Amino acid sequence: MYVTEREKLKDKKRIVIKIGSSSLTHAYTGDLNLMKIEKLVRVISDLKGQGKQVVLVSSGAIAAGRQALGHHTRPVTISEKQAFAAVGQARLMMVYQKLFAEYNQIAAQVLLTKNTMVNDSSRYNAQNTFDELL
Repeated sequence: MYVTEREKLKDKKRIVIKIGSSSLTHAYTGDLNLMKIEKLVRVISDLKGQGKQVVLVSSGAIAAGRQALGHHTRPVTISEKQAFAAVGQARLMMVYQKLFAEYNQIAAQVLLTKNTMVNDSSRYNAQNTFDELL
């Protein structure tokens, strides 16, 4: 018998969703696609309503920053990417906060790096943060 992906998730308590920039932006312009983001938030809110613990791993900070700063081309240098990400991360979180609030959900941000994962103390602290949030 064929089991769909949705059926596999039915009995799971915790779901991690990884969404890339291309899924959050308009293909032609690279600007944030608010309708897609709103749909994602609606699905996550519905999963939470079913009693699931949901973690969203989201890209999109560079794209959001590029849009906010009015640049029409993709950044090339590391410094451009970092500048766009610095502006875009705040903007992307603002979008998520606003949309999740419309569904009576609370959004939180946890920034993780490779060092967080390889350092025992940092990894322990990150795990405790997720445990508290979930």
